[in-house]
Amino acid sequence: MNYDQPQLLDRLAAEYALGTLRGPARRRFERLCVQSSAARLRLHRWEDDWVHLSRALAPVQPSAGVWTKVSRQLFGDAAAAPRRSRWRTWQLAAAAGLVAVVLVVSLFVRQLAPPPLQTLAILGTDSAHPVWRLERRLPLAALRIEVVGAVPPAAGKSYELWALPRGRAPVSLGLLPGAGRADRTLSEPQRAALLAADKVAVSVEPAGGSPTGAPTGPIVIVTNVLAAG
Repeated sequence: MNYDQPQLLDRLAAEYALGTLRGPARRRFERLCVQSSAARLRLHRWEDDWVHLSRALAPVQPSAGVWTKVSRQLFGDAAAAPRRSRWRTWQLAAAAGLVAVVLVVSLFVRQLAPPPLQTLAILGTDSAHPVWRLERRLPLAALRIEVVGAVPPAAGKSYELWALPRGRAPVSLGLLPGAGRADRTLSEPQRAALLAADKVAVSVEPAGGSPTGAPTGPIVIVTNVLAAG
């Protein structure tokens, strides 16, 4: 099983937190959490989510009759007929099955929804003057670039974004928008470069971008990026 897949880790963590991951699969995931910080991170996120959900639910006080039925189911009722006992057992099993179905459906609905955007970097001449915000979802496959400040005028020029992978040449991540926002799908070389980078840079290039595949104009912004993986 390939535990490097974020979707697989997220599903296993969710099932573990819900208690539906059992037997050898549960023990394997526990061993994985000892070895993998990514697995632990996803498990802690699911546990936090369920804690918040449980706190948001209004408590309900069961009636006395509910406690009586629970007591009879757990400890037996000598006066109850076998048929009635079987009927109660079936009712409880059906209720438990319905709860399990609701939890599983909720899990899959959450998995189908896109993961939230996370800020990767803020680009600006200084911290007080942000110009662009870089965001990404996991797994890293695309960037959202949003203009959040005044873009410095550059007549006849373009601003180009570069990943700066450690020990390697800069890799272009495309032109930066002058207004609004842009969603940019990453090629495999761009994705690999960004995963290996701890910084990104912005250069001023001829209109349409660098003609050489490397920065040719002045570098106007260099900033750290959060771990992209």
